[in-house]
Amino acid sequence: MSYTYVKIGGSFITFKERPVTLNYRALDSLGEVLDRVYGKTKLIVGNGGGSFAHYTVLKYREGGSLNLLVKCHESTRALNRIVVDYLVTRGIPATSVQTSAIVHYNDSEERFEVFYKPIETLVDVGAIPVVYGECIPTKRGVLVLSTEKVFELMSEFLRPKRVVLLTDVAGVYTCDPKKCSNPELIKKITPSNVDYILGILRGQSEVDATGGVYGKILTMSKLASRFKTEVIIVSGFDVDAVVEAIMGGTPEKSTLITYE
Repeated sequence: MSYTYVKIGGSFITFKERPVTLNYRALDSLGEVLDRVYGKTKLIVGNGGGSFAHYTVLKYREGGSLNLLVKCHESTRALNRIVVDYLVTRGIPATSVQTSAIVHYNDSEERFEVFYKPIETLVDVGAIPVVYGECIPTKRGVLVLSTEKVFELMSEFLRPKRVVLLTDVAGVYTCDPKKCSNPELIKKITPSNVDYILGILRGQSEVDATGGVYGKILTMSKLASRFKTEVIIVSGFDVDAVVEAIMGGTPEKSTLITYE
């Protein structure tokens, strides 16, 4: 079995407009999904920062690098701990992996280094490692690393057959479906239309600490192209659709990012 990456989006697991506020309905949906797919594919899970990390980064980014780093780690660790503890209480063998302990930025060579072996071993023994978006220390300051970027870095060593992103809506739209009157679901993003889609998103999507929807699509389209894998963006509340996506299908209500 090859790897399947599942990202628990911050907009899905938290209420992003309310600082440090969890969506418990999302936790229940996530637990049901993992109950149904555990043991059928090699799972690597990551959670976004949502109203925990993004609020913290915006609040402390002017207060100095060290203070930002510590506050960012505190908030990202808190959300990850809640998610993992919940899954464990359901009998799902999830375990937390601190991203900044396995991802290092080499300042002299200006590149990331990834210590992926702990992830590989955890999956091999049947655990579900849960990484998360986090702040990475560098000599020039703090880098805010999205979960999508973490997935991209790990994919160099642990190639995914599919990446599934769970959000609070059914996929990527031409405008925010919660705010505009005529949103259209973008069913497929390919190398031939990705620049056009990014142009739409650049002008219409809200930007958070990791670049908003625009940043996610930019990173995931590069991952899909580089590693010849597919990315599915789907509502985390639609349990059947998420299970279908994890198991290799393309739900009717979803966005597929492909490399061809």
